[in-house]
Amino acid sequence: MAGLRSFDTPNLEAIERRRFQLWLVSLLLLVVVASAVILLTAFQSVILPSWLTPRWVQISLMGMIILFCAYAIEKEIQLGRLTRVLIDERVLTASLTSRIYEVQSLLEAGKAINLDLNLEEVVSTILSCARELLDGHDCSIQLCYGDDELRTVNIAGQSAAAGARMKIGQGIAGRVAETREPVLINGQVEHKGFRKPTPAAPNSAMSVHLVHRNVLLGVLNVNARDHRIYTEHDLRAFGIFGEQAAIALANAQLYEAQRLTASQTTYRALHDGLTGLPNRALFLDRVDHALSRRREASERVALLFVDLDDFKRINDSLGHLAGDAVIAAFAERLRAGIRAADTVARFGGDEFAVLVDGISSDAEARRAADRIYSELSRPIAVADREVRIGASIGIAIGAGASEDDDGGENSGSSELLRNADTALHVAKSLGKNQVTVFEPSMRAEVLRRFDLESDLDGALDRLEVTVHYQPIHQLSTREIVGVEALVRWNHPRRGLLAAGAWVPLAEQIGLLPAIDRFVLAETCRTLAPLLRERSDFSVNINLSPARLQDPSITSEVQKVLDASGVDPSHLVFEITESAMLRDGESTARRLNAIRSLGIRLALDDFGTGYSSLSHLRRFPVDTVKIDRTFVEELNHAQNNGSGGHGRTLIEAILRLGHGLNLAVIAEGIESEQQASSLVDLGCDLGQGYLLARPMPIEDLRSLLG
Repeated sequence: MAGLRSFDTPNLEAIERRRFQLWLVSLLLLVVVASAVILLTAFQSVILPSWLTPRWVQISLMGMIILFCAYAIEKEIQLGRLTRVLIDERVLTASLTSRIYEVQSLLEAGKAINLDLNLEEVVSTILSCARELLDGHDCSIQLCYGDDELRTVNIAGQSAAAGARMKIGQGIAGRVAETREPVLINGQVEHKGFRKPTPAAPNSAMSVHLVHRNVLLGVLNVNARDHRIYTEHDLRAFGIFGEQAAIALANAQLYEAQRLTASQTTYRALHDGLTGLPNRALFLDRVDHALSRRREASERVALLFVDLDDFKRINDSLGHLAGDAVIAAFAERLRAGIRAADTVARFGGDEFAVLVDGISSDAEARRAADRIYSELSRPIAVADREVRIGASIGIAIGAGASEDDDGGENSGSSELLRNADTALHVAKSLGKNQVTVFEPSMRAEVLRRFDLESDLDGALDRLEVTVHYQPIHQLSTREIVGVEALVRWNHPRRGLLAAGAWVPLAEQIGLLPAIDRFVLAETCRTLAPLLRERSDFSVNINLSPARLQDPSITSEVQKVLDASGVDPSHLVFEITESAMLRDGESTARRLNAIRSLGIRLALDDFGTGYSSLSHLRRFPVDTVKIDRTFVEELNHAQNNGSGGHGRTLIEAILRLGHGLNLAVIAEGIESEQQASSLVDLGCDLGQGYLLARPMPIEDLRSLLG
């Protein structure tokens, strides 16, 4: 009989075969021995050797049976032991296989939930993996909101937890969140606080906390199918899965926060903070996109550059908060005044841009500007006041890409914006509430203006700015009784430039206060000897609106007077009505302070502004100057043989001035007809090209002798 060692690989089937063989041999041996005993007993005639008696034969046979039985029993014990070992090995193998499958499932689940960073996708994957891993009927995940609330954010299967909200510490999930210990429930538990009707309660369920780096993220719940009862082993596996799920959830939440921050940062980088409109960078990108888009040959792109008129006046008078409110309100008006497909942007300050796509003519672009003006026609309520604002608009038209080209840009966004800016500068030079469409000829004028601005910067330091003097005459005797100091720029290439050619530009770039200081100092220094000789001689000096807003103007004027030794009674500061309108109370205080020094004040261009008569009452004016436009009408009136409105207005101004004991000076006298008419009307003083042109100090000294 072969032993067990001959088995290549012992298994339960081989052992059973050996056991069958063993007992078969035992049975055959028993039959043989029994047959031998029967033969010896039944046949007495059998003759045995003398040394072998029947008794010994019987004893031998019985001994053989006993030995074989012992052998069989020993082999049976060995086979039984081996059987148990193999059974234990099979059970262990099955258990290890189950564990390996479980670990593999956990690894696969961890891999699956860590593959995505989208929070919704991660939550959905966690639920599906948990349901598959634990053969669950349904799963739910609850995340922390605030410090004390759990909210169900997603479910898998038909779960009663859909939409549930509970406080931490309340209910099963709330207690798991509070204690941070997983819970296994076998037996039905009544669920409270769920919004939806509770289906049949499960017989087995588990809940595990989701904690990452000691921060509670939420709770994961799973309910078993009807045939399944969860064990502590399942709870341990669920706990391990919960750790993986917490890591994936934390990463997804971090990514979501970073993505939200990046999105907000990107939005802020591309939009204006005050109005929420696209900024310059985003606007130009949209212009580039519009220009590169293929379109019909007749389609055009219009860019409107919008700049508010006199916006600085709002900031100066009402404050910057009110200015911001006006900007925000204007932005809303712009949104309302454009089509849905158009784009409006803020470039900063009071500058805006509008992209109008798909137009076929310049007239459509002008209609877009008309819509903007229509929105601006209504006043804006700010700081308990109603503010009316105007705007200048420059328009540039771009063709974009047509069907016949290769998609390249006909006119890039930068060039289109530059053209619109050029048109805007032209519009502002024409006055307020003006619309100008760009034409190529404008570019040369803007370049000339740019060159002039570049040259102007530093002109004072290079001693290119000088002062000329235009005499003021007693009209009846033609005697010179004073002069007006007029600034001139001796340009190195363009020669001597009058104030009108460059002073407005100097005002725009903020140089006018410095020029005013120079004119005052130079005039006092140059005319000091003359003024000491002629006690009745006056010097008129223009004072710009920006200079008048300087709080230190009184002290600076006093320093110039002290340095030059000029008696302030010789000086007359000429102020325009627009300068008086800026911050009227402060302006009145400064004018009174200047007048207290002994300097007289003249209201320039009288009659051309709004409510001129009220200025004579509010401000300490000594002299009024009749604007040249009224003097010019004297020629037309005499040629037409009628009095004319100009003559009537001059007569009224003279009566008013003399009635208030004010000196009256007529400007712009260029003909004898005008001079004689002014004398007839009773005007005492005048200046103009007929009497004398502005001249340098040397010529003035020669003229005065």
